[in-house]
Amino acid sequence: TWNNEGFRGFYRGLTSPLVGAMAENAIAFYAYNRIQGVIRTATGARPEDSLSLPQLFLSGGLSGTICAFVISPVELVKCKLQVENVQGYGGPANPAAVKFKGPLSVVSHLLRTQGLTGLYKGITPTVARETIGVGFWFGAYELVCRQLVRASQHSAKPLRSKADLGPAGIILAGGCAGISYNLASYPIDVVKSFIQTADVRSAGSSLAAERPGIAGTIRIVYGRGGIPAFYRGLGITLLRAFPANAAMFMTYEYLSRLAAELHKK
Repeated sequence: TWNNEGFRGFYRGLTSPLVGAMAENAIAFYAYNRIQGVIRTATGARPEDSLSLPQLFLSGGLSGTICAFVISPVELVKCKLQVENVQGYGGPANPAAVKFKGPLSVVSHLLRTQGLTGLYKGITPTVARETIGVGFWFGAYELVCRQLVRASQHSAKPLRSKADLGPAGIILAGGCAGISYNLASYPIDVVKSFIQTADVRSAGSSLAAERPGIAGTIRIVYGRGGIPAFYRGLGITLLRAFPANAAMFMTYEYLSRLAAELHKK
């Protein structure tokens, strides 16, 4: 990437994930809290009552399902731009391959050639990834927070709830949430990305007409290295996940506390 494009090459397709991340996180946190309200109503719990961890996991999983339908087109565009770029390294350009100029170019091409359904290619593994991953994301965060509150009961200043956690506790819980999300969903993400970029990788070849489904993709990935093939690149992803998610939950918690304080006034 550096040899072919320099520093800018590492940010190829950045616009789409930026937009997707903002939309996903906003929807995830909003849906997570709303679904908790629905569960409280259904179970007769009071608004101030804490839900059980399985109920929180369910709330996170359902919020992930909702997010999947928002971010699937965004991730499709990102994957196509990034893979198309790498495909051109080390050889002449393929005359049969479509050359995208940016995110809008990808969207226009998909709508013109495949219709609206083209934007949701790979939606099934995306739903599976987000439902499982976001369930673990929120579930791990809540679990770590509760363990920290419980551990503080033996200290001189015991905490009453998650709202009393300081920055260190939130950073730890948020970082663990990010790691849990990726450990739970990474193999599904590999399958999803493979499906979404099949046409870009095979353009102009004898494989161009082949579009393997989920089962076929799993067999192909497994054939390229067994189980480890589903986790290729996981290490660098986890290194990024801890600080990124720690910062995200830190921001969310303190903005939530600020909103609660303003609401009281």
